[in-house]
Amino acid sequence: MDGRSDYLHSDRPGREVDAVSVKGTRDVRCRRARLAERRRRDERGSAAVETLLMASAALGLVLVVVAAGRYVDGSAQANDAAYAAARAASLEPTSAGGMAAGRQAAETALAERGKSCLNLSVSFAGSDFAPGGQVIARVSCTVSLVDTGALGRQLGLQPNRVFTEQAVVPIETYRSGSNQ
Repeated sequence: MDGRSDYLHSDRPGREVDAVSVKGTRDVRCRRARLAERRRRDERGSAAVETLLMASAALGLVLVVVAAGRYVDGSAQANDAAYAAARAASLEPTSAGGMAAGRQAAETALAERGKSCLNLSVSFAGSDFAPGGQVIARVSCTVSLVDTGALGRQLGLQPNRVFTEQAVVPIETYRSGSNQ
């Protein structure tokens, strides 16, 4: 070979590259490495962006958990009120007295558990107040999620949710009293 054999090396099998083209390749690689190093070092503000993203996600998660808790609590309150209404109505000797006692018991049950359930409606449709019959109490109430605001709406949360629960309590077969 011609004296430049010291500078020859194989870039790929079967291909020899001289020192001039290797030097040009090295320069490009060095420039890329310096740019990559500069990009790695220039991360100013990235922690703030990461914190902002994580805080937004955490806030959204907290709102979903609060809304889910309100939904569960509202449903439980409506269920408790329905059972209290049916039980109180079944203990009264008359249907009119039973309905009044049932409504009062439902209001008391909601007042004892808090006020997340609003707009109470109590009905006794389908109830048979005769001995051996049954009292069917249906309670409807509304849970408000308005305070979750715009983020709650963006997450798809309804501002108001109506819960309807039903409880059935039998009336004693040998109960005495009038059935009016």
